[in-house]
Amino acid sequence: MVTLTIDGQEVKVEEGTTVLEAAEQVGIEIPTLCHHPDLTPYGACRVCVVEVFRNGWSQVTASCTLPVREGMRVETHSPNALQTRKMMVELQLSRCPNVPVLQRMAEELGIEEPRFPAEDPTEDCILCGLCVRACEEIAGKKLLGFVGRGSERRLTTPFDQAYDECVGCNICIPYCPTGAISNEGGAKLKEVSLKEERLTQGHRLCAGCGASIVVRQILNAIDQPVVLGNATGCLEVATTIYPYTAWRVPWIHNAFENAASTVSGAEAAYRSLVRQGKIEDRDIKFIAFGGDGGTYDIGLQALSGALERGHNMIYVCYDNQAYMNTGIQRSGATPHGANTTTSPAGKVIPGKQQFNKDLTAIAVAHNVPYVAQSSPSHWRDLMNKARKAAAVEGPAFLNVLSSCNRGWRHKTDETIEIMQLAVDTCFWPLFEVEDGEYKLNYKPKEKLPVEEWLKRQGRFRHLFSPKNRHVIDEIQAEVDRRWERLLRLCGEA
Repeated sequence: MVTLTIDGQEVKVEEGTTVLEAAEQVGIEIPTLCHHPDLTPYGACRVCVVEVFRNGWSQVTASCTLPVREGMRVETHSPNALQTRKMMVELQLSRCPNVPVLQRMAEELGIEEPRFPAEDPTEDCILCGLCVRACEEIAGKKLLGFVGRGSERRLTTPFDQAYDECVGCNICIPYCPTGAISNEGGAKLKEVSLKEERLTQGHRLCAGCGASIVVRQILNAIDQPVVLGNATGCLEVATTIYPYTAWRVPWIHNAFENAASTVSGAEAAYRSLVRQGKIEDRDIKFIAFGGDGGTYDIGLQALSGALERGHNMIYVCYDNQAYMNTGIQRSGATPHGANTTTSPAGKVIPGKQQFNKDLTAIAVAHNVPYVAQSSPSHWRDLMNKARKAAAVEGPAFLNVLSSCNRGWRHKTDETIEIMQLAVDTCFWPLFEVEDGEYKLNYKPKEKLPVEEWLKRQGRFRHLFSPKNRHVIDEIQAEVDRRWERLLRLCGEA
């Protein structure tokens, strides 16, 4: 172990750890633009600079590439470090003046206006190299790189050509910190932020609720007019407390079990009126939203019927893994071992005894044009899938992870991070099935043990006692089995 001091705090870490990683381990935040734990450190942005004192000398250097040394003293906010960091952000802001992440950093550092003129105010690539490393290290390709020097430096493909080796895996897209990179027709964060919200603020959903994030991302991805239906649940109750509504679009609630029936009926009526010439065809998209209780269980019959009949509609399940609205009862989506009010962990059982139902596979078995699984932690992935679902003729099904901090028992500001862990442990893999063809959308560089996800949630706390550790092993074995099966279906095994 190596002992060093960071901002006056003694830190002990493994040899080979970088200063940035050591700081993160003890909760000291160092801003960065070009670093991601999945990828090799690069040191491109120099925003993560710190001042290092050792043996009577000091230097300002990037913390993401600097290995720790015994006796090292590090200051993350010394005057020299802040001066350098401020200059790096100012230079980046002058290159990309309209990038939100840079604007926020500049505000925090007291930069009101960069002193250097912007050559292209629409530029949003900061040359961080994250997409380049993701393409090579995770996708196993080398289809992105830099050319030129100085102000002429830019990101491109070899010889500025398109290559068949790029299969549109989209792996590079989630790593871009500015929203500069997208696939054809894909989403850019700046463009999304300027769209009028269809689900407004002021609803009563809990702080940190995943459902509203899911809905906003999906509706912001779809440009066509929409008609929505909602199953009974948190989303329905908290957005339409009489006499108020948070929806800016046509919306209907019928009952817990029949959102798919209601929306498929509206879609059928619309098509009939268009055929009769009574209304014009406006390419309206009909979307049903239901939680896991109203989709995996109570509404499964209605969903199956709508998929089998071939209605031109999208069904979105926001999967928060229990009946959260009615008191955190278990559902078919609740993970094995989870503590709920109807599968209480105690002397008799260690939480839910069954594994969660594979609803995505059930939807695939209906032979519909498009089925996908996603998470709002990967917003471009979810928005691209929403666009695909809206583009197909016939039914589409999206199964989207949606954390509930009340039921999962985690802090309200950890929602996205917890869902990211579900993806990185392969408990909730991201994939899509187009006309029966499976495609994996994200393969973690390092598949984390599922307990990294479990230990962050209070509903699994009891599993970490010695008598219940076997349940974690059972969950890991099932995650591994499903992941290996998915790799085979996607041609990745």
